[in-house]
Amino acid sequence: MKERWMGLDYGTKTVGVAVSDALGITAQGVETVTRKSNKKLRQTLARIEALIEEYEVSKVVLGLPKNMNNTLGERAEETKEFQAMIQ
Repeated sequence: MKERWMGLDYGTKTVGVAVSDALGITAQGVETVTRKSNKKLRQTLARIEALIEEYEVSKVVLGLPKNMNNTLGERAEETKEFQAMIQ
């Protein structure tokens, strides 16, 4: 059996969560974690941790949003801060 991956799409009020199949070939959306405020992340992080355990995830992939000209903007910087919290 291959490693199972989790993909995260970090937004201002939600985090989209997808998990790969046991063979690591496809991924399916499993949940959208919603929070009331952009900076209220404790429950969001706890839910992601629970999903990692539930699906026996070994690696997490976080989408990094870029501007149309391939530069990193404010949203990307917030995503990097979220990445640091996950690590």
